[in-house]
Amino acid sequence: MFPHFSPAFQRFVEPAQERSQIWRTILGFALVFAFFVLVTIIFSIGGTLLGEFIEPGLGLSYMSQVEEGRTIFATFAMLAMIATMIPGLWLVLRFLHKRPLRTLLGPTGTINWSLWRGAAAIILILAAIDATTTFLTADLVQQMPLIKWLTWLAPALLLLFLQTSAEEMVFRGYLQQQLAARFKSRWIWWVLPSAIFGVAHFNPAQFGGNAWIVVAITTLMGLILADVTARFGSLSPAMGLHFANNLVVMLFMNSSGQLSGMSFYLYSVDMQSAQMTSAMLISLTSMLVGYGIFMLIMRRRRL
Repeated sequence: MFPHFSPAFQRFVEPAQERSQIWRTILGFALVFAFFVLVTIIFSIGGTLLGEFIEPGLGLSYMSQVEEGRTIFATFAMLAMIATMIPGLWLVLRFLHKRPLRTLLGPTGTINWSLWRGAAAIILILAAIDATTTFLTADLVQQMPLIKWLTWLAPALLLLFLQTSAEEMVFRGYLQQQLAARFKSRWIWWVLPSAIFGVAHFNPAQFGGNAWIVVAITTLMGLILADVTARFGSLSPAMGLHFANNLVVMLFMNSSGQLSGMSFYLYSVDMQSAQMTSAMLISLTSMLVGYGIFMLIMRRRRL
């Protein structure tokens, strides 16, 4: 283990030390992604065939909904498919790295709910401020009655927790642990997983010329989540931050489009417009300022 790492980060990385060969990490990441793709294909084919068996045209209709992502069913299906990366990780860790899935969470092998809630609370407070501004400036439309939204809220929260946990376990858990156990350079264990996380959100069909700004924002978010994970030596705060962020966007206030089916409010905006470019750049700047303040507060908690 590298002595310049903080004791907390050393304990976090230690489970990956024994089998940290780069070929294992690359193969493991590829297998997790392949497992996700396989599940997606099986779901698509199986769902289509089952729907067509029940009623001609039903299967194709459901798959079209999932692709557009504008219904509750589509949102749930997408979240559930992303969550299947967790069993994929379990298989990779069990047979390729010979260690339990719980080692991705930190030295205790459990979620530190105090850190999780504290991190989530920070995002929710910032979101409340942003939501107030949006309410005053944007033309919001209530997508569904309150009773219907509340009816589906519990399964939505569960799937959202699994989806965000899966992404954190892959990028800030598996990749960050494995790379930090092998390399001392932050450019590798900190920046590389965050860049991959950002590029995974590249969607020119939805965002047009703004797609690379989205990549920049999600890469910065990945850097923040990775830094928080390293400083606390636990995946819990990153999981809380990610969950709260997606909670606000997917369940409360969203633009009409992919994964907007469960959002209580919708606002109309052209994701490829110059107006959206300005909004995204402001968001990127705000994240940089917020992260700078965090770094000042945490300057004594070395890596």
